[in-house]
Amino acid sequence: MSQEILFLLFMVFELAAILSLYQFVIIPRIAKKTNNLFEERMLNKTWDIPTMLEDYTEHLMVNFVEIVKKIVPEIMGGYLSAGTRQLKADPENAMAVATADFLEDLPLPARLVANKLLPRLQEAMHQAVPSDPQPSVSYKPGLDKR
Repeated sequence: MSQEILFLLFMVFELAAILSLYQFVIIPRIAKKTNNLFEERMLNKTWDIPTMLEDYTEHLMVNFVEIVKKIVPEIMGGYLSAGTRQLKADPENAMAVATADFLEDLPLPARLVANKLLPRLQEAMHQAVPSDPQPSVSYKPGLDKR
């Protein structure tokens, strides 16, 4: 037989030995001890499953709230700073730079509303103010027939 086949047979027998060891020796012993411990504590009333579940749920809620409090300002700060950076990027518009500085001092909910509304207001202002038309000059050679 070749070495590859012998190695494959060895690996198959090793897998069968490990699985049978776990199936017939280790798992039954652990299950028996765990079940006995569980039964003892349930009969002694040292374990109260509903109370344990409530405590675990409250612990999860506290951890979840801490995670949300940590992550939400980072995400919102990223969105908000992009809006203020866009406003500050236009050096010709002093009003926008002053608005961006003002927005940084506002609390988070006010900044959310302001960053949502300000671009729309700015666009409306640009559309409302007529831009200065460029003077057009045309040259028509020849006589005018008026």
